[in-house]
Amino acid sequence: MTRLVAAPERLGALLLLSALALPLAAQSLHGDSDAPLPEPPANRVTEPTLGRIQIFDDWAVACDNRLSCTAVSLVPEGAGTAYSVLVSIQRHGGPAGEGALRLIGADQLRGKIDMMADNKLLARVTPARDMIELTGPQALTIIRSLGSSYAFELREKKNVIDAPSLRGLPRALRYMDEQQGRVGSQGALAALGDAPADLAKPVPPDPVVTAGAAPVPDTSPPALNDAEKTAARRLAVCEGQLDNDHPLETHALDAEHALVLLPCNAGAYNVSAVPLVATGGVGRWQFNVARFDHAPGFTGDPGTPPLIVNARWNPTRGELSSFAKGRGLGDCGTAETYKWDGAAFRLTEARSMPVCRGAWEWPVLYSATAQG
Repeated sequence: MTRLVAAPERLGALLLLSALALPLAAQSLHGDSDAPLPEPPANRVTEPTLGRIQIFDDWAVACDNRLSCTAVSLVPEGAGTAYSVLVSIQRHGGPAGEGALRLIGADQLRGKIDMMADNKLLARVTPARDMIELTGPQALTIIRSLGSSYAFELREKKNVIDAPSLRGLPRALRYMDEQQGRVGSQGALAALGDAPADLAKPVPPDPVVTAGAAPVPDTSPPALNDAEKTAARRLAVCEGQLDNDHPLETHALDAEHALVLLPCNAGAYNVSAVPLVATGGVGRWQFNVARFDHAPGFTGDPGTPPLIVNARWNPTRGELSSFAKGRGLGDCGTAETYKWDGAAFRLTEARSMPVCRGAWEWPVLYSATAQG
């Protein structure tokens, strides 16, 4: 069974989140309603193009804007329990694109691990804590073997640690070959042929996001007075109102701008906040809803402010991240990372998992090089 799953900007309609209320349409308010409204920045922001998640039975696969593809194992529907070891297969794009096979343990892996396919030994490997990673020709050989096998087991001596399903993997690998232009080549993962091993589409140019100014240390968060806090709350109107357990956050973006994260609502494992950008300085702050070139995954309908879920601001890198979990296990949802460019937040990485089936590592749908 094959299912095409919508891009992450529509995942809010696909996943059930507890108590994530959507804000009402924003209003440009600051203190006195007769005060002049701040002008939005004049430059326009171009929307990045994200890959899509494709589901092949017990595997999820996606290729990003650089033609780098990743497939991850899913728990079979109805199984009810998560894997103790997640399998991730990655292949970079381009004629020289390398492959990697990663076995990621939910807990620390110990001892010598035997990788068995159809009861035949593929490799005996030693974990590094909770990870086994194989690269180069060995990885490609094992990936191809898995794609043509029925059963896969990970054993420590005679004990079976886990047995991730291979159902759907051949089609997931072929999908990667198709997206990367390797069908019919000696370098393919599943659609092997006689064409040269380096047959592949060229890798598109890397998008580059440049910071507008050097990040500012987060040692002294910008202060807002009571009137400014009221103005911020009026700008980001929410259906739910949080108590003091979730106060608003402020962070200096650069010498002229501050980030205000105004909590909107909370559930058992998600806290949503409307991001505002403040200008003017202490005692004179004015607010606009923050602009993004790609809306975070659980933003509501068009015309509503963006929602950052479980927000994290990294002052050293000048990056804002959102991690919206579809359930407490963290095996579905969306995750985005943005860099402040002086006027807007620009996407540098997007990951998602639209189905809640035990995959705690999600394929990358978009990546950009961040500078500054």
